[in-house]
Amino acid sequence: MPPDRRDRPECHARQRIQDLGTGIALTILAFLFLAGLGQATVSFSPLDKDLLYGLQTWRGPTMNAAMRLVADLGSPLVLTSLVILTGLMGWPSRAPADRFGPLGILLAASLINTGLKEWFARPRPGPEFGPLVQEPMASFPSGHAMLSLCVYGLLVWQVWRAPMPGFLKASLVALLTSLVVVIGLSRVYLAAHYPSDVIAGFAAGVPLLWLATVLLRVTGESQEGQRR
Repeated sequence: MPPDRRDRPECHARQRIQDLGTGIALTILAFLFLAGLGQATVSFSPLDKDLLYGLQTWRGPTMNAAMRLVADLGSPLVLTSLVILTGLMGWPSRAPADRFGPLGILLAASLINTGLKEWFARPRPGPEFGPLVQEPMASFPSGHAMLSLCVYGLLVWQVWRAPMPGFLKASLVALLTSLVVVIGLSRVYLAAHYPSDVIAGFAAGVPLLWLATVLLRVTGESQEGQRR
């Protein structure tokens, strides 16, 4: 049987160039987006304030407890526990790179997010918004949003590539994707962040997520080639 054209060296080289170009483009776009949003470190947009005030009308004991629980699913402690547990279990993949890739992207995202917070130094929403949680670090960009996108997003990518029934795969992808969105919403509901903080957190996580998928794919192809 003739070799698959996709296995040829020139095809792999072309794919690497495409991956590099996409990664650079995503990084530049994310940087410009963050720089644009970050200009409003003190004077926030009317939309930021309107959304914060609007979400206050949803508040109640049950909703407050639910949103705190959802927000916790995007906390560094929970995400660290999750990636260690899934890595030790070998789920959804037993390949070494796939097992510990989420831990690597979590550490990288945490360091970058801390640096961005110190750089922009945007204050958290003030007492006029009735914050339900108190956070010591700056507000921009949202760490929960950035870390959740990176970790749960990478799990989505791994699940999509894993051999499992189609319905289960689609359900897990939908669940994890929805979770990322709701975690971001919960941070605004709790008045821990302005909406633009959350959007910026998602934007900052996109290049990292892309880089992680490229590295894991390249590592997997290399290991597969060595076994042949």
